[in-house]
Amino acid sequence: MSPQLVLLSRLFLALLPSGQSFLFMSIEAIAWAVPGCRQTAADIADQTGLDEEFIVNKVGIRTRYILNPDETGVELAMSACTKLMTQSGITADLIDVLVFVTQTPDHAIPHNSALLSARLGLPSRCACFDIGLGCSGYVYALSIVEGFLSINGLTNAILVTCDPYSRIMAAGDKATNAVFGDAATATWIKRDGARTALGKADFGTDGSQASAIMVEAGRARWPMVSLHHDELQSYDRDQLRLRMAGRDVFNFVLSRVPESISACLVKNGLKLSDIDYFALHQGSLHMLKAAAQKLGIEDQKLLVNIGEFGNTVSSTVPM
Repeated sequence: MSPQLVLLSRLFLALLPSGQSFLFMSIEAIAWAVPGCRQTAADIADQTGLDEEFIVNKVGIRTRYILNPDETGVELAMSACTKLMTQSGITADLIDVLVFVTQTPDHAIPHNSALLSARLGLPSRCACFDIGLGCSGYVYALSIVEGFLSINGLTNAILVTCDPYSRIMAAGDKATNAVFGDAATATWIKRDGARTALGKADFGTDGSQASAIMVEAGRARWPMVSLHHDELQSYDRDQLRLRMAGRDVFNFVLSRVPESISACLVKNGLKLSDIDYFALHQGSLHMLKAAAQKLGIEDQKLLVNIGEFGNTVSSTVPM
C-alpha cells in the first residue's frame, strides 16, 4: 500500500488516498529539469541587499536556478519532458493530451503547449492547451486533466509546469528575487492506470486579494501597443515586473491553508494522523513551517525542497 500524500499549492489542495480499488486517473511518473544558471544565497544577497543569513534561515534558500539569457521556458520544459519519456518509456505517439501550466509563456501568442508539442513531435490529434495559473497550477491541472481524459475517453496526458519568474523580476526586489527560482516538471497521467489515484480536492478563490501578486502592464488592460496608440507605450519598470506583497500572502496562507487541508481530509474520510507526507507549496521556509505548525503537522511528515530550488511556482509540488 502506497503512503498517503497531501499535495498543496497556495490556494488549492488535492489528496491522494492509497488502496482505492477503482482509479479515474493515475500519476505514472514525474520528471523535472532546472536551467543552467545556479545561484547561491550569497548571490541573491548581493542582488537584493538582504542579509545572507535571512535568505537561508527565513526564506529557506541555499541555492536556486534561473534561466540563462539564451534559455527559454519551452526549452526547459522540453528537457523535463525528454527526461520523463526516457525514464518512463512513454512515447510521443501515445500522448493524447499536453497541458502546460504557466503565467510567463515564451510569447503572448501562440501558447507554450503548441510550441512544445512541435518540439516533442506529438501527433496532430493531440489536444494541447495552456493553463494560466501560478503556485496553485499543478493541483488545479490534475483535476482538469482527469476530467479531460475521462470525458473524452482518452488515455495518456503529459502535464507540464514551467513558470520562469526570473524573466519578470527586478534584481533588487527583496519581495520576489529573494524567493523565486526557475524549474520545469513533466508528469505522465494515465486514465485507469495502476499507480497512484487522486482523491477529492478542495478548491477556493479570493479575488479580492488579487493585488497581492501582480504584473500590471503589458497585456490587454495596459497593452504595450494598442489600436488607439500606435506607438510603444511607456510604463514604469515596476508596472512591467512582478510585484508581491509578502505579508499579505503570508497572512492569507496562515488563515486559509490549514482550513483547506482540514476540509479536504473531511471530504476523503480521513484524519490528519492518516497522512504520511504533506507536499505543501514551497512559498518560503518560514511560511511553510508556520502553516504546518498551525495545523499540527509533524516535521518528519513535511516535504521541503525550497533549500535547493527556491519557490518554483507551479513546479514546487511535483518536484
